[in-house]
Amino acid sequence: MIDPAYRFFADSGGGTNHVNDEVIIMDFDQRRHYSIRGPSSFLRLADEACEGSDAIEVLKRYMNELDPAVQTLNVDATGTLVSTSSDPEQDCQQAIFYPSLLDAPSLQDCRMVAMAELTELDRLMPGVDLVSYEDDDGTTKKVVFKNTPIMQLRERRWREIVMLHGLPAHPNIVPFDRIVVDDTTSQHILGFTVPYLPAPSLDKDHAQVFRLDWLRQLTSLIDCLNLELRIANQDIAPRNLICFEQAPAGSQLKMIGFEYATAMGLPWHVEEFNDVKGVIFTLYEIITLDNSYRKVHPSEQDPDVVMNLEHWPCRRKLDAEVETFRLHLKEWVESRQTVTLCPTTPPPFPEMPKPRPVSYLDFATGQPAQISIPQLPQAVAKEYGNYVISWQRPPSSTRPSAS
Repeated sequence: MIDPAYRFFADSGGGTNHVNDEVIIMDFDQRRHYSIRGPSSFLRLADEACEGSDAIEVLKRYMNELDPAVQTLNVDATGTLVSTSSDPEQDCQQAIFYPSLLDAPSLQDCRMVAMAELTELDRLMPGVDLVSYEDDDGTTKKVVFKNTPIMQLRERRWREIVMLHGLPAHPNIVPFDRIVVDDTTSQHILGFTVPYLPAPSLDKDHAQVFRLDWLRQLTSLIDCLNLELRIANQDIAPRNLICFEQAPAGSQLKMIGFEYATAMGLPWHVEEFNDVKGVIFTLYEIITLDNSYRKVHPSEQDPDVVMNLEHWPCRRKLDAEVETFRLHLKEWVESRQTVTLCPTTPPPFPEMPKPRPVSYLDFATGQPAQISIPQLPQAVAKEYGNYVISWQRPPSSTRPSAS
């Protein structure tokens, strides 16, 4: 089940005239959008600090009462529901147009699976589901499906596909599985799958004994990525680590997140997210269950503060003393400080192919034409006979409520 705190996302501001606002909210549980409309004094679209939070609370409050066809909620200055609409002309659903695997030369050796062949088993988090499909030999394979129901995830998933596909096999990295497409003819890339590990990540399982060898596996993995492959993960955190005791020795720690990974030297490589810093905070958080030092802006996160703390309160079972873990961390950090990484020119990163042209109005001629665009309102896309990926699904059994 998706954590209720992350189920809703203010996808965009539909618009404001500073009297009335419209906020578009994505419900990741149903994978559909709602439009919340009301006075600017309540929805505060112009206030970036609000991030659509007022509109999200409206949707939480009234969702249990809504007819499934409702897509627009109109509220007054207090956030009280005034009316709803199921008018197709007010439908805020977008048709996203996806790159085709046929236009991605570097991924031609990737195996595919059509989204229709996936059976949903659970909804893990926004844009991430647990699914299964039947493998070529008839075996049912359980995998994690990282999907792209909103525009913001399209480029991110592309980069992760390219990164995981290009990595050499490593015992501590969960490998790439398949690209998910709409069908094997058009091959629009809707996401990808990785093998499912039946164990919680370290941020969720506080009862698991954390072993010194797992820390050694983590630091060795980071050395391999940074020093040998010249790749920065940029998102080292307990939520991206699974310790799977049933795995062979040396491969029990698994890294599951490469969403922000990049080759060093590319524009996405940001020193504020360097992996040594990430390991320092991660070990501290694993042992103490305290993530407060990373609740500030990355530029303000100081790993030396954590390293120099006299005492790390131990709130998790360990197979060695806290000081033994800290000693390994200290020696590893010092060893990394003696390494000088010479600037390199990384190989060109494959750009995400542009979506293939679709039918739309050429405003210059007033006639339909073939144009490459990222998205259209769903109703307009259908009007012009374009493909529309159906992401919407029934709500889960757990319904939201206002906080």
